[in-house]
Amino acid sequence: ARVWDKETGRCTRTCAGHSSHVCAVAISADGEWLASGSYDKTVRLWNPATGELVRSCAGAFSTVLALAFSPDGALLASGSRDTSVRLWNPAVGAFVRACEGHSAAVWSVAFAKSGKVLASGSDDKTIQLWDAKFGACLRTFKGHSD
Repeated sequence: ARVWDKETGRCTRTCAGHSSHVCAVAISADGEWLASGSYDKTVRLWNPATGELVRSCAGAFSTVLALAFSPDGALLASGSRDTSVRLWNPAVGAFVRACEGHSAAVWSVAFAKSGKVLASGSDDKTIQLWDAKFGACLRTFKGHSD
């Protein structure tokens, strides 16, 4: 993963450490964390100011396709090829909970402004809304054909 200066368009940091392609990146609202997800089935957390690897999150069992931080930075959501939506504690790199319900790869995740609801989009042609605290599915939206 690389960190770019928005003013100059130049690369300011390179975060090297994945053993395969990086598929997803997210930066926390406060700018303290940069997360990357990869075909190597890992989620890594970086210091964007230094490019230093701070920690890896253990427990991603498939290619990580999507990442999003909660607005307060207390949670990191990941979506994976194995249909999983996982929540992590970035402060310690620990798995918190899974949100189970998709039947195909999860390509997008996004938190509501409140941080209480997480949305995920999947190849199963659904969008699911999750209770971020408990991992329960709140609603499933169907209707996409592609």
